[in-house]
Amino acid sequence: MAELLDQEEQRGDFSTRFELSAHALRIQVDGVGELPLPVRAPVAKKLIAQARQARFGRGEQTLSDTRVRDTWEITPDRVTLGGPDWDRTLSGVLDGVRHALGLPPTTALRAEPHALLVYGKGQFFLPHQDSEKDDSMVGTLVVSLPSHHSGGELVVEHAGRSVTHRASREQLTFVAFYADCRHEVRPVTAGYRVTLTMNLLAERVRPADGNDGGPVADLAHRLTEHFAQPAEQRYGYGRPETTPPNRLVYLLDHEYSRRGLDWDRLKGADATRAARLRQAAGQAGCEAVLALAEVKETWDAVPPYDRYDYYGETEHFDECEDDECEGECRLDPDGEPGAERRRTGDFSDYELGDLIDDEITLGWWTRPDGTGGEQISLPVPYAEVCATTENKDLTPYQSEYEGYMGNYGNTLDRWYRRAAVVLWPRQRSFAARAEAGSEQALRELQGHLDAGELHRARTLAQSLAPFWKHHGSGEAAAPLFAAALRVAVGLRDADTAAMLLAPFGVETLAEEHAPDLAAAAAQYGWRWARNTVSTWFGPVGARTGADRTAWLASLPGLCAALRTSDGDGDAVAAPLAEGAWQATRQQLTGWLDVGREAERRAGMERLGAPLAHVLQAADGGTADTIATALRGLPDTVLECLLPVLRTAARRPATARNGTHAARAFQALADHCETVLTTSVARPVRAADDWSLAPAGACRSGCDLCPDLDAFLNSRTRRVMEWPLAQARRRHVHSRIDLAGLPVSHTTRRQGRPYTLVLTKTDAVFTREQATRDRAEADLVWLRKNWPRTPR
Repeated sequence: MAELLDQEEQRGDFSTRFELSAHALRIQVDGVGELPLPVRAPVAKKLIAQARQARFGRGEQTLSDTRVRDTWEITPDRVTLGGPDWDRTLSGVLDGVRHALGLPPTTALRAEPHALLVYGKGQFFLPHQDSEKDDSMVGTLVVSLPSHHSGGELVVEHAGRSVTHRASREQLTFVAFYADCRHEVRPVTAGYRVTLTMNLLAERVRPADGNDGGPVADLAHRLTEHFAQPAEQRYGYGRPETTPPNRLVYLLDHEYSRRGLDWDRLKGADATRAARLRQAAGQAGCEAVLALAEVKETWDAVPPYDRYDYYGETEHFDECEDDECEGECRLDPDGEPGAERRRTGDFSDYELGDLIDDEITLGWWTRPDGTGGEQISLPVPYAEVCATTENKDLTPYQSEYEGYMGNYGNTLDRWYRRAAVVLWPRQRSFAARAEAGSEQALRELQGHLDAGELHRARTLAQSLAPFWKHHGSGEAAAPLFAAALRVAVGLRDADTAAMLLAPFGVETLAEEHAPDLAAAAAQYGWRWARNTVSTWFGPVGARTGADRTAWLASLPGLCAALRTSDGDGDAVAAPLAEGAWQATRQQLTGWLDVGREAERRAGMERLGAPLAHVLQAADGGTADTIATALRGLPDTVLECLLPVLRTAARRPATARNGTHAARAFQALADHCETVLTTSVARPVRAADDWSLAPAGACRSGCDLCPDLDAFLNSRTRRVMEWPLAQARRRHVHSRIDLAGLPVSHTTRRQGRPYTLVLTKTDAVFTREQATRDRAEADLVWLRKNWPRTPR
């Protein structure tokens, strides 16, 4: 199809040529037996002994004249063609011939053996035109058997052009041409030329109609074939054939915006090709839409020779002089990460090798009627894509190169934005659209429900199960979620309803969904509601980002709307608040384990507002559970609790109105005051006290960390000189850095092994004083804004 669209104005040539493996054919000749390929002189002489002088036709006459045609001929009744791959090979050749010669797709070619010919030295056939030996004959196929010979070129001419074909010495050579083409066989100058000539017979495989000819009919036929044959597996490895593909995605050459993606505003060759495909879709019973695609390709690639060394593009730290390193480390002399470099910029001069992987995802398409469009998310498999212009021939909008890293690398990633024409059979329209997360497919389901066609709606909805996967979250997915939610309520089938709603993220939920959520919970029960809500939070440990933070800010309003909606909104609000707490708690405990104070404090502070919103959304039992769990955490949790209380203090109407959340906030405020009061009451560190807390548990159980902890615990030792090999120095570096200790570590590069010098810094005192000052200020603010509840 891609070739047809590239050469749509050229309806084929008068001659074509293919070469294929000789193993595909086994040929037997009466009186000679099976011919070994390549054919050598002794076998050729045996063939000549069984042959007769070849004749030729002139008008109605059949003549024999060696001045016109000097060659030996064996009739087809004495020749048997076979081999395990011959029928398939010949069928493929005929299909290629049909396409190359420009015959319409309504035509099927059949090859009828005519003669086996042997040309010896000096033999030839003067220019002539084949007679049409059958009403359906359109041309001639010459199969040259591999043999060692010189000369004997086949020259075909038509309309002032000529093409010279030379036979391969190792492979089968197929040459096809129209019957009205003049052609000749030039004299053989050495060896023997052995060929099998066959008549090409054209048969119509379906009736002609008014649109039978031209590229549109050819494209329509290809479309029909595409949707009728099992999808080709890119890496089959002997796996059985699969079902036919659901769609065809033809990639266009130009980029378009969503607003500019319109049939009447396509550019250049895209306009012609898209119009052809749209017409072909109509003939083939298909629908066609325009789409926007994101394409990523990963290539095996290397930079130009003068820009990389033997090991790849990654450079080592410029000043690394450690003999123990042997040029293999990617760390600086003190063991700090960050020396690895990655080049960015123009990679157009990089040499591409093999295509390792590619990904194509449709993110937007128009509606079949051409009005408007919708956001989708549809990864496109290999068997559904074609393009006249390859991605590598276009300019990517982004490229990244990864140099050799020991067991991977030397890869170039390229990203492209391309438009596409997407086609599918009309009878598969619902599945093709629904698989992409199409809102229109859900509207079709809703239409069946509104019309009272409950069984039809259930059947179509259940057909989505194999591919109804993740469809995103947040505002972009909200319209699709709303449509799925309405359908889920109307289906009156708990399992199908859960399947429809499962692929969405919790960030999709908003206050406007509350009535339908409450209605669904009332219809299917609290257990169904709790299980469904759990799927929206995703797996334990799933990463969350800005979308989750923004959604948590809306959670109190959503839960309030649920509790006031008709139905059973509490069955949804309760697991929403519980799930939000569990996800937030996991993040909180993760930050508590971070030893570097500045990093930990920043992370804990970011959780303050989300945690306050969770408390505001929680019911009594959940709010009490949260408050109890927070009070049981280490005292560093105050780095999160104080931001929680500051967030709540900005909303006094919800924080001090006697609700469950208000009591939980007050309990946390009382806990914080107790901890801060104890903290500021501790004596100030003595001026000569250099002791520090241990670096934490060492998971490797090495013999270094006890000595390190002894140095840290010492009140008097400020400096420690420690002769260590490189790997052991790195371990100590990492222990100190992970714990965020106020200890500098440098390497003195003298002797063997080098000496690691550890020095406690003045931050031992300044950090502690800053912590005390902050605690005093927090205590003043807390007593003013959250006075302890009278007992």
